[in-house]
Amino acid sequence: MKNDVLCVMVLGILLLFGCGSKNDANEKNLSDATNAYLVKKGQLCLGLATKWPVDLQDSDRGPGIVRGSQMAALEKIGLVQSHEAETEFTPLSGTRAVKVKVLRYELTDDGKKFYQEKEALGLVGENNIRGDLCFGQQALDTVIKTEGPVTIGDKKEMTLYYTYKIENLADWAKNPDIQRAFPGIVPTINGVGKTTLNQNLTLTDQGWEAN
Repeated sequence: MKNDVLCVMVLGILLLFGCGSKNDANEKNLSDATNAYLVKKGQLCLGLATKWPVDLQDSDRGPGIVRGSQMAALEKIGLVQSHEAETEFTPLSGTRAVKVKVLRYELTDDGKKFYQEKEALGLVGENNIRGDLCFGQQALDTVIKTEGPVTIGDKKEMTLYYTYKIENLADWAKNPDIQRAFPGIVPTINGVGKTTLNQNLTLTDQGWEAN
């Protein structure tokens, strides 16, 4: 009899802890929602957002020209390779296309491993495909605190404050030449486990979702 009572008590305790709702404003639900968002949107990229291959005219390759310096740094570590080519473009002051010589940068096999395409809004509202090189995946590291819930209209919202980590950090992102050409990489890498980020979340029929 005692054993039966003990089993019932244990089962009751397991059911009690296992019946938490996905709508609860607890740290686990908010963390899961934030991580789900980061899986989709947390790619850490160089910010190139350009069409490939990349063609640079002579005027794009002079001292102090950002794009020229960036492409040169990427070629130095083997993510792109360049060759002379010819292309056509229409000058802003003209109506006829003219041929120009360019230095064309194309992705190497190593570069293609880090290449990701994203949609960018065109001048007339059309979606254009732009390619970037990504060096890691941002993920939640430690929860600092939560705020809320607060009711805004007919919705409940929460804010999660957390530090982040970088998964699958590419070795080339630590290269000094790359960090000089893409200085935004430095604070991103140095901020791991230190910088506090925040994520707003809204309660939906499916549970908490990151905005």
